[in-house]
Amino acid sequence: MRETYGVVLPGMNLVDLTGKLIVIEGTDGVGRSTQINLLKPWLEQQGRAVLETGMTRSSLAGGGIKQAKEGHTLGRITLSLFYTTDFTDRLENEIIPALRAGFVVLTDRYTYSLMARAIVRGIDPAWIRQVYSFAPKPDAVFYLRIGVDDLIPRVVFSRGFDYWESGMDLHPSEDMYESFRKYQTALLAQFDVLGEEFAFDVVDASADIRTVFERLRAGIARVLSGEPREPLFAVPRPKETVEEAAKAEEAGEAKVVEAPAPNKVTAAGE
Repeated sequence: MRETYGVVLPGMNLVDLTGKLIVIEGTDGVGRSTQINLLKPWLEQQGRAVLETGMTRSSLAGGGIKQAKEGHTLGRITLSLFYTTDFTDRLENEIIPALRAGFVVLTDRYTYSLMARAIVRGIDPAWIRQVYSFAPKPDAVFYLRIGVDDLIPRVVFSRGFDYWESGMDLHPSEDMYESFRKYQTALLAQFDVLGEEFAFDVVDASADIRTVFERLRAGIARVLSGEPREPLFAVPRPKETVEEAAKAEEAGEAKVVEAPAPNKVTAAGE
């Protein structure tokens, strides 16, 4: 039986899941979709059946989330639970059946992104971890890690700054560029904390696309062959970054972004 982080949802059978659950994590604009588009055909060329999934793709809640984000009207707790509904629907109707059929499931983000976003917005870290305690533990989580100074040019020269990716619902700054920097800095700090807690395999996403792909391919090959998991390599970061992020999490808010108090529902978003 595949383990979860705490509980099993009523009626959800996690026995005989012979497939592999591979998570590609990372912040906005880091290149997750690009890598999944390379990994999927590589796996299929080996004769493996692959299911690709990601946030806001469930038939039950995906469309509703996208529509709600356009209006910027849902409170942060409500929207967090909306995302939970999306994840649960995909888990029950896509991920679990695919794993039972022996598929490799490639998921563009998992509950870790949802937890990081919620914590940055001031939601109680213990509460949001409990919300997602029914999530099955993946076979591997590959975290595409990048610094904010490397991330900004990618976003600027691709799709530009987005309201939600810039954390504008939290009003860290009137300037979208500055808001993006502050929000993503806080978000990356939370990813680092979660990465240590959940033993992410860290991949330096500042490298070129092919180099990142080769590192992911090597790591996934080890998982599929049943070899013991080992982090690909660690990306050094200042000690104070870890300490400040941990303190911010204990306080239920981000270090940089001014988030509302955890027990109040506001008109914040994703």
